[in-house]
Amino acid sequence: MGWGRIDSTVTRSRLDILLERAVGSSIVIARGPRGAGKSTAVRDWLMRQDPNAESWSWINLPKLDEQLALDAFGGETGLAASKPLEDDSVAGLRLAHIRRQFEQAANPGSHLLVLDAFAAQHDAELSAMLEENAEQHPGRRLIIITHEFLVIERRRTLAPIDVSVIPPHEFAFTAEETKLYLAGTLLADFAVELTEESCGSAALLRLAKLRAETIDMPRSFGGTFPPARRSSLEPSLGSDRGRFDPEARAIVDAVQAAVRRDVLLLIENENLEPEQLEFFAALSVPSFVDETIAPQIFPAAQPHWLKDLESRGIVYRSSRDPEREHRINPVFRRVLQDKYLAPAPERFRELHERCARLEMANGSSFRALRHALEAADYKLASDILRLHADEFFEGDLGRRGSLLLDKLPMTVLAKYPMLSVCLAVAYSATGKFKFKTLELLALAATGAHTVARKGPAADRLVMVMIESVAMRLSGFGERAARAARAGVALYREMAPSERDDIGPFEGAILVQFVLAFHSSLLHQEALEVVELGVAADHRHDRSESDMYAGTLRAYLHALRGDIHMAKAQLLESRPEHWSNPATSAYFAAPFRLTSFLCALEEQRFDEAERWLELLQIDQEGNEFWPAIRLAESVLAIVNGETTASLVRMQNYLVREREQPVAQKVGRQMLIDASSLLNLATGDASGAHRVTLKSTNPVAKRLLQARVRLAEGDAAEVLRLCATVGVPVSPRPRFEQAVLVLAATLQQNNRPAIGGAMRLVAALSDEFGLGIALNLLPAPDLERVLSHARSMKVRLVVDDNAISNIPGGLGRVVLSERERAVLGELVSTASVAEIAERQFVSVNTVKSQLRSVYRKLGVSERAAAIDAARVQGLLVSQVPHDGD
Repeated sequence: MGWGRIDSTVTRSRLDILLERAVGSSIVIARGPRGAGKSTAVRDWLMRQDPNAESWSWINLPKLDEQLALDAFGGETGLAASKPLEDDSVAGLRLAHIRRQFEQAANPGSHLLVLDAFAAQHDAELSAMLEENAEQHPGRRLIIITHEFLVIERRRTLAPIDVSVIPPHEFAFTAEETKLYLAGTLLADFAVELTEESCGSAALLRLAKLRAETIDMPRSFGGTFPPARRSSLEPSLGSDRGRFDPEARAIVDAVQAAVRRDVLLLIENENLEPEQLEFFAALSVPSFVDETIAPQIFPAAQPHWLKDLESRGIVYRSSRDPEREHRINPVFRRVLQDKYLAPAPERFRELHERCARLEMANGSSFRALRHALEAADYKLASDILRLHADEFFEGDLGRRGSLLLDKLPMTVLAKYPMLSVCLAVAYSATGKFKFKTLELLALAATGAHTVARKGPAADRLVMVMIESVAMRLSGFGERAARAARAGVALYREMAPSERDDIGPFEGAILVQFVLAFHSSLLHQEALEVVELGVAADHRHDRSESDMYAGTLRAYLHALRGDIHMAKAQLLESRPEHWSNPATSAYFAAPFRLTSFLCALEEQRFDEAERWLELLQIDQEGNEFWPAIRLAESVLAIVNGETTASLVRMQNYLVREREQPVAQKVGRQMLIDASSLLNLATGDASGAHRVTLKSTNPVAKRLLQARVRLAEGDAAEVLRLCATVGVPVSPRPRFEQAVLVLAATLQQNNRPAIGGAMRLVAALSDEFGLGIALNLLPAPDLERVLSHARSMKVRLVVDDNAISNIPGGLGRVVLSERERAVLGELVSTASVAEIAERQFVSVNTVKSQLRSVYRKLGVSERAAAIDAARVQGLLVSQVPHDGD
């Protein structure tokens, strides 16, 4: 009868696919840590390919050595043990045996030979012969199973034959494979957790499964585990219930503890020297270890110790950089730390601090931060974040570093402002937890303000920067600008040696001051300081890194309206990096906004749309979200999609509490966008109502002039433009000139048309501006283009361009008597008083009021006053909204 078979692992189809692809090479190296299931996976695959083993054979090298020794001494075991063969003799016998395997095969030219348990001792003597054999017989195949990084793999790029490698991580179990392997046990419900903890190690999962079979199952799950043999490996129905059962959780914890005890026994049974065991424990602190780091972690380390641990299969080469890096399984790491390092907390902290400094200098900023926090060295953690602040939004430092900071107590965050402000920025980037963000920013600002009073100049400058950032992101623009102004003054007073103490973070500090000035509409100060930031980046040789200061400078010039200068600066700011969708959306925003503005002004609308798509990545958590909304609105108007864009804008404004605080510059951008969208949908009253919220006098009057132009009130347009004076920046100058030209054409003032047209053309040519023409009402744009053709003046706008903003929206026209009655409504609601003041009868006043209400489209006094103010028929008494 057949007794059946209990599989110790599961068939992994992905390994079959890897092996099928790999055997196209002459030599395949299957490398993984001890107990990874390499031999089982290869043998199962071969048995499925050729169950009778006619086209393949298997050699276990350690067992072969024993057999060769017995054969050499006539099978006398005692003699073989007392008189071991010389190394050269064993090597020669191995080579002869391998050749015999090929010669005795049914088809020697295409035979596949597996060399199991291949180790460093076999490397030097067999590698040359294997390469020579593969070169002479291209059809033959070799699979080498090993847990060491062999010479034959190290030099495979220079070898004359193809050598494929299946690296260690490919032998690890995935969560789904773990669930299949543990099917029928309670552990299957915890497959994801167990896979993460063990890194998918087949050996550790095997230990867990064996341990689980010795523990009684909770009564709610049937009393005991079912038999190990199963008719199917498919997971049972309802297998998720164990994850939420306290009894199940307790049993899984017990299994994991038992596995750790087994691992400790395995480590102790390796019979390592006491110092080597201490060295092995020290290696559990860093994430990756190589020959250069090991002596710095453990100064007494011997050169051969690391190789010895690798040869034992308890330390293995990483797949990321097998030439240099070794790794330890997380379970081994935890066992070593709990057993040998936790009882000596000072030494444990010292190792973490040492690893943090090594990672900060040569490795990962996230790992450096993790080590510093493990060592409770919060000053070092602050220095790491300061030196790597530009990585906080991308890579592990941003994605996982904030999770580490979130575990810190508030007392630590209050004492170390850099940690609290970075955590606040991380919360802000999610677009959620706005009140948590504001709480952390307040904590950072308070702490920075306190700490900034003492210490070296470089440290004080960092604290001032943190205070400015915290104020800016909290919405206190004026206070942020004051802090930035103090920071710039301190920076200018610093000696060159003090500036050197800041390090490569110098440019990033100045950039934050620039953003504070920009957010408060202090454009000139922002432009002055951004030049200092660009110079600092060049001084620290950051021109080949991110060039973020350069992109911000280009953005400021584009907002100012100097498109030619902005384009030139974009070319110097690593465009291939910032145009990559994978780049941090926050840091890429200035470059992408500048590129959008340049494409928009130069009438390259398809390209502008592509830049807008990049800007919309993670836009809710981006501090630049108002600028992105304005960009979307203008492009929607150009493309005739105004209604949909207006609905989206209203939705964003309703959800404003979920997004980063809109600063003064952001609020002005939202006002611009809302006013233009209302105007494009034909709602002149709504557009005018929005403009009343503007706190920027120049922007407000130009927006009001645009509304009046759409209503056909050319005289009011010219009056509003005259009150602006001569704007300093090119963009408002160009917009003013365009509005004056359109109003002049509305009045058909022929003597003034020529000068107005030439001014628009000159400003457009000098600065590369043009989109203000596209935002004219349709009749006005048609008149501008017609006169430009007749005058032979070349404009940026295409001759056949059509505006999607309607014209002739019209204003309410009231008679002189109706205006007088309307004015009286502001101070009184009594018809009799109005009649007395105007020296007319009560019936006459009632008749005039009915006419006013009808023209304004209202039915009551309060609504009439509001509508009249929007129409400009009354002087507005609505207070301006603050920042």
